[in-house]
Amino acid sequence: EKQMEFPSSPFGCPLLLTADSMLRVFDEKSKVFASEYSENFQSSLEKFLRHDMLELNYVKSYFLTTEDSKEALCSVLNDEMPEELCGCEVVVQANQYFVGDWLKKLWDCLRNDPIFCHHLPFILENWALLLTEENELYSLKSSLLPLISVLRSESTYPQYSAVIEVLKRLGMPFLNQAVVEADQECVKGKCPHITSCHETLLNLVHLHTKIDISFKQGDPSLDTLIGYLSEIHFRSCEGHQSVTRIRQLPFFEDVNGQLTALGDKKTFVWPYNVDDSGHDRWMKTENVIFLKMQGSWKKLVSSPSDLRVEELSSEDVYVKFIFPHFKLLSKEERYKQLQHIRDILFSPIKARSGMIGESSARNFVNALKNVPCIEGDDAILRPVSDFCNPKDLVLKAFPHYFHKLPNDFIYVGWIKFFSKIGLKKFPTERDLLMLCRDVADGKVNDLRATSSLLLDNILNRLTDKQFSPEFSNYFLSKVSEISFVLAADLSHLTWVLPAASPSKHISIDGEQFALTKLHGAATACHSSLLWTVR
Repeated sequence: EKQMEFPSSPFGCPLLLTADSMLRVFDEKSKVFASEYSENFQSSLEKFLRHDMLELNYVKSYFLTTEDSKEALCSVLNDEMPEELCGCEVVVQANQYFVGDWLKKLWDCLRNDPIFCHHLPFILENWALLLTEENELYSLKSSLLPLISVLRSESTYPQYSAVIEVLKRLGMPFLNQAVVEADQECVKGKCPHITSCHETLLNLVHLHTKIDISFKQGDPSLDTLIGYLSEIHFRSCEGHQSVTRIRQLPFFEDVNGQLTALGDKKTFVWPYNVDDSGHDRWMKTENVIFLKMQGSWKKLVSSPSDLRVEELSSEDVYVKFIFPHFKLLSKEERYKQLQHIRDILFSPIKARSGMIGESSARNFVNALKNVPCIEGDDAILRPVSDFCNPKDLVLKAFPHYFHKLPNDFIYVGWIKFFSKIGLKKFPTERDLLMLCRDVADGKVNDLRATSSLLLDNILNRLTDKQFSPEFSNYFLSKVSEISFVLAADLSHLTWVLPAASPSKHISIDGEQFALTKLHGAATACHSSLLWTVR
């Protein structure tokens, strides 16, 4: 009788006893797990060696190893896990899917079985098995990951206990370390640790996108959290990313006293000596944020530039933001701003504007002269230079040329201030020439009074040696050519030479007026002498 040789390997022989108590044929293409944790996988018992067979000596290559087990492992977990736990980002309640301590037993397998432990990073990225203290499950692909409060290999951190409490109240997930082994390299390397402010900050940003973190004004929890985040060195390379992250959180007190996130908006510190009247109107237009000078940012950094926040002088704020949007302010707000500039800002800034290197002060003074800031009788905003000194009689006589200051500004303090930024204190040479021509053409309501006003103004300024500036020769030559001086009509006096008669006669509403040039006129006290000589 021919004897068969004993096989060199079990493959092809019905010698495989699996965990479901079935005797199966060893198949090199369908190896099974030799694991102590087969009882955890009741839906896949046929893929595990029976537990009591593990006591026998066997060649490990007959069973799955770390190198060839990934596909079989996926099959086992897919059979065992609910579909809801698969995906790139999963957050679910554990008690909806796992009964009793099954998850804890699974983690014993993941932690201790060589094959499962080898594939743990892959497993945790594709199945939500990170259990939190709030009984939620996360995968490593979740943007928001459970925070590790302490590792077994480390001592506790009492200095972080207050921060941990604040984070828990905000809804930050913390890893349930009674179930999940945080010391596992893939867990420790992926989940943020409370000692790493950078990682915790990133987790806060992800939490904010999900639940909209908010604090009330004066909440001590915010101070606790900011004190913790102040450990970040925002100037470092790593801190540069943290600046972008912290600007996304509503931790910053703006000039309105509201806590807001900075995001990508241009951000400045509100300087001293700037009135905030109407600021909410132009800030919306500019899409900028102004932080309080003594706001929460000072607890984070020593310099606002560390948070990409700029510091501006008070004059810069007016020139760049307030003056260009003065029209958006209400009448009362404009008045308050001008009053603040008059009483607080103008004198020191004007004094500095003449100094070397004080371009911002010069820009402020020039901008103030040109900004439309006063509403005239026609309800149009105009710069101060469009208005005239209410005490000058000539300017008052021509309201269609020179706008009258509103009653709110007809006080000595206002007129003195406005005179420094362009208020027309007296008619210029150009103004006088224009007004004299109007009189000569009869384009005035009361020609008699207006002619007299102009003549008196010119003669007074000619005789007042202290008046500055003096009339130019150009003006004197031009004004002497205009027939604006009201004179008596001497045409009916045959004994008066024609050359001595007024050079122009006009009729207004039936009334005849005789006008002569300045150099052809004589004051009444000298007229008899002139006539006699002529």
